[in-house]
Amino acid sequence: MLTSIGSNLMSISVRSVRSDDIIGISNILNEIIVEGGKTLHNNIMTPLEFEKYYLKSQFSVCCHVAIQAQSIIGFQLLEWSDPNWSGVDKLPSNWGLISTYIKKNARRLSAGRQLFHATKLSANKTKMLSIIATVGLFNKGAIEFYESLGFYEYEQFKNDSNQYCVSKRFDLPD
Repeated sequence: MLTSIGSNLMSISVRSVRSDDIIGISNILNEIIVEGGKTLHNNIMTPLEFEKYYLKSQFSVCCHVAIQAQSIIGFQLLEWSDPNWSGVDKLPSNWGLISTYIKKNARRLSAGRQLFHATKLSANKTKMLSIIATVGLFNKGAIEFYESLGFYEYEQFKNDSNQYCVSKRFDLPD
């Protein structure tokens, strides 16, 4: 699937991730970790670790990338919740977990909204009931982003890394 928005000068396209994207998207995540205040992740990942943890996980549903001027500017992951999760934020197994990562200089260009459109189509095909976005309470931009897509507050909690979090929920149609 490939979708585009915007003028020719600033158009953004969205497509499914490919194996040759792994270095680029892992670099985006690592840049955001180093930036601080934008993710609950604390540890830099190699491309191989990223691929194993996110793309080759038994819970992985989809990953889409946003491209502008032939460069990846962001990506979004969707995975099933782990039915064996023992953490404080355990979810039903027919719910999904979403993560969105956009390069600092590309935020507010609607890439996240376009990514969510593609992710939502994938989620609907799986019969997933709800999607959860877990965000640090410190990340006001991400909270506003998910709320603008129709996510609403599900719960607040302190995670296993001692971070204060909010889970935003989006219910998919039956």
